[in-house]
Amino acid sequence: MLGVLKNKTVWGLVLILALSALALLEGGMGPEWAGYRFGEALVPKRAPNPQVAVVAIDTASFKKLGPWPWPRSVLAKLLDTLSSDKAGVVALDVDLTAPQNAAALVYFGQLKTLSADPTAASPAVAAKLDEAIGALDTDAALSAAMQRSGNVLLAARGLHLNSVPSAATGGSPVFALPLDAPTAPSVELHTPLPAFIHAASGVGFLDEGAPSESLPLLVRSSGHTVANLALLTAMREQGTATNTLSAQAWGGLTLGNATIATDRYLQVLLRDGRGAEGIPQYSFADVLSGTVPPERLAGKALLVGQVENEDAPVLRAAGLVSGLLNSDLVSTPFWAWGLRALLTFLVGVYLLFIVPRLSTAIGIGVSAFLAIALLNGVYVPLLSQSLWLPLMLPFLLLVLGHGAVSAAHFVRDRSGVSRGAMSELNREHALALQSLNRFDLAFARFRMCLPSKMLSDNLMALAQEHERGRRYSQALEVYAYVQRVAPAYAGVHERVEHLRQLESTPSLARTSNAATLSKALSSGGLQKPMLGRYELVKELGRGAMGVVYLGKDAKIGRQVAIKTLALADEFDGEALKDVHDRFFREAETAGRLNHPNIVTIFDVGEDQGLAYIAMDFLPGESLQKYSSSSTLLPMGEVVAVGIKIAEALDFAHKHHVVHRDIKPANIMYERSTGRVKITDFGIAALTDMSKTKTGTILGSPLYMSPEQVSGKKIDGRSDLYSLGVSIYQLLRGELPFEAPSLTGLMFKIANEPHPDVTFLRPDIPPTVKVVIDRALQKDPDTRFQNGMEMANALRLALGVRKRTG
Repeated sequence: MLGVLKNKTVWGLVLILALSALALLEGGMGPEWAGYRFGEALVPKRAPNPQVAVVAIDTASFKKLGPWPWPRSVLAKLLDTLSSDKAGVVALDVDLTAPQNAAALVYFGQLKTLSADPTAASPAVAAKLDEAIGALDTDAALSAAMQRSGNVLLAARGLHLNSVPSAATGGSPVFALPLDAPTAPSVELHTPLPAFIHAASGVGFLDEGAPSESLPLLVRSSGHTVANLALLTAMREQGTATNTLSAQAWGGLTLGNATIATDRYLQVLLRDGRGAEGIPQYSFADVLSGTVPPERLAGKALLVGQVENEDAPVLRAAGLVSGLLNSDLVSTPFWAWGLRALLTFLVGVYLLFIVPRLSTAIGIGVSAFLAIALLNGVYVPLLSQSLWLPLMLPFLLLVLGHGAVSAAHFVRDRSGVSRGAMSELNREHALALQSLNRFDLAFARFRMCLPSKMLSDNLMALAQEHERGRRYSQALEVYAYVQRVAPAYAGVHERVEHLRQLESTPSLARTSNAATLSKALSSGGLQKPMLGRYELVKELGRGAMGVVYLGKDAKIGRQVAIKTLALADEFDGEALKDVHDRFFREAETAGRLNHPNIVTIFDVGEDQGLAYIAMDFLPGESLQKYSSSSTLLPMGEVVAVGIKIAEALDFAHKHHVVHRDIKPANIMYERSTGRVKITDFGIAALTDMSKTKTGTILGSPLYMSPEQVSGKKIDGRSDLYSLGVSIYQLLRGELPFEAPSLTGLMFKIANEPHPDVTFLRPDIPPTVKVVIDRALQKDPDTRFQNGMEMANALRLALGVRKRTG
């Protein structure tokens, strides 16, 4: 079994199968979309359909007609104007989900009833009430205008929920289509009022979510099929009846004798991404005033809606209408994903079994031919038949895989270094690492060497180095390796047995010498105290479990910060042994985190009864300095710092390291340079295990997540909650939850909502508030799921503020 696990071919097949599954399940789409956009750039720009135009509710219209929303009688006047201009179908994208002036109309109706009594009111009063009711009943005016026009379509806004339809059922909307489309995406619709639905010629779905690459032509809502507003508009413009529309089982729509190619979810792609480029736009106010010549509107499909930016839903809908009328849409056939998985598997098999047996020249030639064939498979159908085959994954696997295989063969065949020589190089490298106290890296290099008497001598010396540092678990691991590769080596069996007996007894407790070190530092003597190979210069601070010193590496003269932990003061017996092993394991794991915003750990060890970590000495101060209301940083600076911290946490979490104690005091900030560093990786885990004699939790309950205070298993999302609390404090100068007792604080964290971060801070934009609110969700599943997601949200929030500020 061990031989199988070490077999590179087996691991290669596992990787190939994993990539093939990823390809089949439509994963790894980043390179595919990049390849698609490149292919689209090769297509000559095509003019939009001349029968499509947009009537934009824009800034110019707001200046002339007042702020939105306008009385719906204004929309009614527009429809009458378009009817007189002989416009074609009109698709109206405005919010008609609630009545307008409803409360006022109730009062006027009651007054109208009273005016019917000849003794209570005069005919002049009744006439004036009729006039007021007619002016205020804008809904009736708009409904009447729709009926007079006879060609108005309405938008039912909704969010695209997922790519797999739901099984929800409900009452059939009056605008549902009499056809079955089980593969269509599910949406949740916000429909216009019934009066408007019955007055209009039809109602279609319009996606109000973020712009996406794929646009569904049919959707499912409450178990019923609803057409996209753009599809209805194009059909009405062409005079095609909806009863001729049907969905094909594996993708595609049939309209009478015509067919629209789609993917299996009945979705299409626009040629230029947005599709609205080149489509005429006329200001709402200009059309209403008659400034736009009627011949520009006559017979055209007009889409009316708000245009705040180039991604406005009405513009995407206009682009889709133009693409449908021009038959200029791109689709992905249902079998494309199976082809993608098959080609990925075949490319992997080619790299694993065929390329190693080919000469360099022939291998390059065959791989180049296959790469060109794959690119042709992507771009020839796209340019000639509007079919997109996502084959960039097998293409990249072929190119990168061939490069890796060729490089490995070049090193093997051309370097001229034998296995013995390479083994000797690794051994010398390991000795150099050992001299720098990088014991784990040294052991990893030793394990790459061929067995020999000299190697065994070196490994025994490394194990004895671990013993001197009381790193018994690491020493036992090295001795066990010597026992495995050189079982006849003298003395190794005795050392293994001795260490196993030592580990089985609670003999690791030692008296802490932290007070002695501090006293020696404060005495002012010429000879500074030493801890391991570090000269202690001064005390920097004290924490719950130890002291932090400024130290100097005597070997290279580098200043370091040394955090000491008196483990024996907090633990005893078996608990001390467990936390001792965990301390070195956590610290060594944290030492492998190489990130610009995570403090660098140089060394970890034990001396004089103290465990210690030597790390980079950071100028600047902790963010605790800027967490009170009198010392707050500017909002933009806080968000910028938060982005760096979130990215650092994302890096740590991807390496399976959770900090567990993110707070301003554990984040160093050098304002002049903008440098940010997270400290105490590898330390915070111990506070979860540590209790004082009265049972008080060590650490920082004020910043703990609900699952952390509840004692549940935590992951990286707990760190993101703590980061959200820290950013909240840096913005407000106070914490979201405080209580006079630990029990009260834990209850608030677990159950009560946090106060609004924008209270008394009107300069904090809503976009930042949204990020804070999501980070402080009680349920981890509703928070940001990784640090990069939170960093991108903060970056977007900061960008929005810059654009509007």
